[in-house]
Amino acid sequence: MSGEHHITPALLVNRRIAAYQMLHLLFREPVHLTEEALSKWMEIGCRSFYAELCSMEDYKKAATTIRNLSAAFVAVLPRILKPGESKFLHKIADLKPDAVLARNLEELVFFRDKQVPVIVDFSLNVINDLAFYQMLEWGAERVTLGLDLNEEQTSNLLRHVPPERVEQIIVGRIPLFTMEHCLWKTQFLKPAESCNKMCRTQPLQIEDRYGALHTVRSDIFCRNIVERSEPLEASPLVSHLRVEWDCRIPNLDHKIGRWAAQQKTPE
Repeated sequence: MSGEHHITPALLVNRRIAAYQMLHLLFREPVHLTEEALSKWMEIGCRSFYAELCSMEDYKKAATTIRNLSAAFVAVLPRILKPGESKFLHKIADLKPDAVLARNLEELVFFRDKQVPVIVDFSLNVINDLAFYQMLEWGAERVTLGLDLNEEQTSNLLRHVPPERVEQIIVGRIPLFTMEHCLWKTQFLKPAESCNKMCRTQPLQIEDRYGALHTVRSDIFCRNIVERSEPLEASPLVSHLRVEWDCRIPNLDHKIGRWAAQQKTPE
């Protein structure tokens, strides 16, 4: 997609988002991980780039590109890790990431023991101070709060935990579920046909009974992830609470780009 379809530094610099403690950008498409593109984000203070990719070769290239700019390379890990798949974690560890985004407890413990900083994602559903401090005790550097919290609940929780150890997603698509069943193969191929990693190149959406279109993507193990049609929007939450915390933004598709373009510039 063209650059105008993505969140850009220019869309954020006047919206009080870039002024927070640290801005992190998450990439899922290798084509967007170029030194030219990343340099524009660094101009507004972004020094940390998250990579959630579909091959080890792409992870290696991302690590090199990000480090060439003296920025932090954060490897994003899969939500599901089945028995026998932990060798993937060893391969990521060999890249010596500056940090990892962990989606389950095995990933948290593995990289804690490797002395790699770990950011806990929302999939661990931290929604109270007891769970928050448990994650810190287990070695988390920062914790992303669970998405079930509303603004009042988040505000109350921030009175009991250090905000500088909180990471907040500003905008993004929320995964509804992950499955082994391949929708690409079901929709586009005959039973005996090879997929040739079609999920890496062919966009796919599914329509529910209400007419909403949900984006489908795949992880590094080719599991299908179905994402909610309407994106999460937490920009008002961040602006209202006025605390210093780490803000994460994925470089997403045209719908998210339109969301950013429609926001009012603060006075």
